Amino acid sequence: MFDNINQAQERRILRYITTVGIATFLALWFNWPLAFCTPLLTAKFITDKPQFHILHVKQLGYALISTAIIGFLISSGLPEYKIAFLAMISLGMLWAYYLFTDPKWVMFATFLMIELILLPSVTIIDQGVAIDVGVGFAFSGVLAVALYALSHVYFPEEEEVEFNGFPPSPLIDEMRWAAAIRAWKISFPLVCFYFYFQLSQILLTVAFVMILSLMASSDKTGKAALFFTMSNILGGLLAFIAFVTISLVPNMYIYMLVILVIIAMIGTKIYTDPTKAPLYITAFTGFTVLMGTSMSNGALDDKFYVRIFQLFLVLLYMLFMTYFFESRERK
Repeated sequence: MFDNINQAQERRILRYITTVGIATFLALWFNWPLAFCTPLLTAKFITDKPQFHILHVKQLGYALISTAIIGFLISSGLPEYKIAFLAMISLGMLWAYYLFTDPKWVMFATFLMIELILLPSVTIIDQGVAIDVGVGFAFSGVLAVALYALSHVYFPEEEEVEFNGFPPSPLIDEMRWAAAIRAWKISFPLVCFYFYFQLSQILLTVAFVMILSLMASSDKTGKAALFFTMSNILGGLLAFIAFVTISLVPNMYIYMLVILVIIAMIGTKIYTDPTKAPLYITAFTGFTVLMGTSMSNGALDDKFYVRIFQLFLVLLYMLFMTYFFESRERK
């Protein structure tokens, strides 16, 4: 498998496979609320942050504080005031998109964006489980950062480079706000539609759009439509193959084996083909969400194909919105 791979690449691949595999194992066997976020966040941190630093732990602390604040606002009854609630969500999203364009705050911005969609949405489904979901997500985040830190202990880089702080944002402040507003314009109309009419059935669609819209806050949006298409198709295809394979022998051991094969394939591609790494990283995000939310107590549920259809709707929506705003900007 590693015949044509140098030692540094081999170490990074093994770090990815081992750490994400352990995160998946823990999420599958203990199955706490939002457990599937653990492998998702772990994979993202390993690929986005090649070096671990104590500042990452501080960002986790900020994320936990923001989780508590959002949970408090939800429990205080704010979602009952729909206009005020959507205004708060809007400001939070805009701030998260702005922070995402700064390498220093990417981790916190990712946490914040997931919190803004998942924590309030559970009040639509079952207000009684809001605290459990908040605690579950916080635990997933702590576990993901802990695994990410341990991965650098057991699979360190060949040459330790002294950490001199995060690099500055490649965009000037005006461009960062412009990119944040672009991403906000893509996702917020769907968020309004979801929360105002309380459509819990399209939660996955909204979550996908909000996460993928983070890509639109970068400075490379010219090929965004093609990127969204390829990554969604690849993630959905991998999930479909895994689903069909597991359906033949539906038990936890086969599930873990299939997921580990996918993790190994994705991890190898990320580090042996760096130019296409963002494609594989985003595809794994889609794959994890589809498979993670389709798993309950060791058995695949019957809503998998509904989630695949929702992923297809996300693709159409992102294509339309990306082409629409980019054509306006060119004019």
